[in-house]
Amino acid sequence: MRIIEITESKDLDLMLSIVKTYPRTDKEMESTEKQLNKELSEAGGNRHLYVGYKNDICVAMIQLILKNADNDPDLADSKKIAHVHNLQVRQDLQGNGIGRTMMDFIEDKAREMGIKVLTLGVDDVNKRAIKMYKNRGYETFKTEPGRYPGEFGYCMKKTL
Repeated sequence: MRIIEITESKDLDLMLSIVKTYPRTDKEMESTEKQLNKELSEAGGNRHLYVGYKNDICVAMIQLILKNADNDPDLADSKKIAHVHNLQVRQDLQGNGIGRTMMDFIEDKAREMGIKVLTLGVDDVNKRAIKMYKNRGYETFKTEPGRYPGEFGYCMKKTL
């Protein structure tokens, strides 16, 4: 798989091609597009965005935030702790090791940058992702309210 860093607003369509493989209402899609566009505008020093290609098809995306992840210094401190954000794999290609490959890549990038600890957030309903993260050595260090009533999110971390 080929993984590249993206930095320009024209790259939004690559990210949306992954998001569109999931069922979303028009309102949710509009909100997601706005959020991804904002994240792309921050690409560079603090936020690194990557997409993965398989057979010339954009199949996954992932981000690495070096500081100010949700304004929580436990998630990213710009020195030794960074935050993995928005790992998404095309819905029709899940279960084929693409998420693991993207995590291998982002962990290697973090090591190259001198990062010692990676954090991430995952919704409690995303059982497949939770299992993958635990298998990779991530441990829950706190929980937070979820995006929807009755749900919660795990904050997980791993020492590299």
